[in-house]
Amino acid sequence: MRSKAIWASLLVAGAAVADAGDARVLIVDGFSNHDWRHTTRAIQSVLHQAGGFDVAVATFPSDPAALEQWNPAFSDYDVVIQNCNDIQSKTQWPRRVQAALETYVANGGGLYVFHSANNAFPDWPEYNRMIGLGWRNRNFGWAITVDGAGTEVRIPAGEGETTGHGKRRDVRVTRLGDHPIHAGLPRQWMAADIEVYRYARGPAENLTVLSHAADEKTGLHFPTEWTVAYGKGRVYSSTFGHVWRDQTDPEGMRCAGHRTLIPRIVQWLAKRPVDPAVPADFPSTDSARLQ
Repeated sequence: MRSKAIWASLLVAGAAVADAGDARVLIVDGFSNHDWRHTTRAIQSVLHQAGGFDVAVATFPSDPAALEQWNPAFSDYDVVIQNCNDIQSKTQWPRRVQAALETYVANGGGLYVFHSANNAFPDWPEYNRMIGLGWRNRNFGWAITVDGAGTEVRIPAGEGETTGHGKRRDVRVTRLGDHPIHAGLPRQWMAADIEVYRYARGPAENLTVLSHAADEKTGLHFPTEWTVAYGKGRVYSSTFGHVWRDQTDPEGMRCAGHRTLIPRIVQWLAKRPVDPAVPADFPSTDSARLQ
């Protein structure tokens, strides 16, 4: 009887997804110190392979006249994937676009802060609240570590360091709790070619750490994934998915663990049922696996 109940629940969940249609996703890109073009293509590829997603792209225009007309229709989408980073260019979204994203998330939209987008826009107060933690200086706000008991420890502004990271490497990630994004996954797995951000900082309001990993320099464990509740909306950030200009086939986007997570993240942000399937090649505790 129990197995019949499980199958019935899965059929209901599947019907809910089918009735709702494909999740509508908008990737916003156009500038970054990372390879934003390659990143966008890689995200599109993963979601296309997973199925169930209708993906569009809004690219920040380089032409000033076109920029005057650039108004991504965030409200037309279930999830926005932010893939811009102004560290080098200092490029800023127009205030009208910033305000539109704030309203979109506050009213219930989903925001996926993809890797280096976490580094962006330190002078945009509401963006800092949306992402919770970002690449900021040591006086900016709270940092978070996770102790051996799995308890979050908050470090106030001025203590610790400015945000940084060591070399990219395969890292054992430990998940906390039982978030829907992690349904059925092992408690630990090896993530391929990631950066562990030490002392990411921010307001850290309404923030939940989903996973953490050890920093080589300090030996401390810092968040690798976290979510923020912003108004009625959901925000997800992680340090997974590094794509640099010299990476023709980036392992961070070929990681079987990361590729499993991406569709789940979008489903959760879109307030859809999360597909609990775990691929046979999901990484083990000791070995990363590439697809």
